[in-house]
Amino acid sequence: IKMAERGISCNVHYKPLPLLTAYQNMGFKMEDYPNAYRFFENEVTLPLHGLLSDEDIDYIVQNYLEVIQEVLGQ
Repeated sequence: IKMAERGISCNVHYKPLPLLTAYQNMGFKMEDYPNAYRFFENEVTLPLHGLLSDEDIDYIVQNYLEVIQEVLGQ
């Protein structure tokens, strides 16, 4: 949310398979994959594409660092 407030769209692209309905229907349980869930909880995908300018990248990185510092209370 903090990045979105700064005009930067972030997302999570790699969800653990047991979070998907099809895998749940096959009996996969998230508690059997603690490492996958721990990674999922701590990942974020920053904007990444060929149309980003150097200025865009600087803006994304600077704001990411500021948000992380806010979240960590530094």
